[in-house]
Amino acid sequence: MIREGTLLVKEPGKKTIFQGEEHSYVRCVIADLTDPERHFECRVLDEEDISIAIGERIKLEVIKVVTERQSGIVRFDCHLIKTQD
Repeated sequence: MIREGTLLVKEPGKKTIFQGEEHSYVRCVIADLTDPERHFECRVLDEEDISIAIGERIKLEVIKVVTERQSGIVRFDCHLIKTQD
């Protein structure tokens, strides 16, 4: 699955345990490309920071979808798709 849109929030330098190993990640919130009112919370794994600025377009490959039961929030664990412009 691909999530693509406009980067709204970027929090670099975070750490998490994923598949039994510690990984760095960047927490992002993106506005959907086709429906900008829909926002997605994503963790871009294995990145300390990303070169994409707030307001720029971002494309992510989803590797895992996580639903937090208590809050009902859906989060996407992703890898950054590097594109050549």
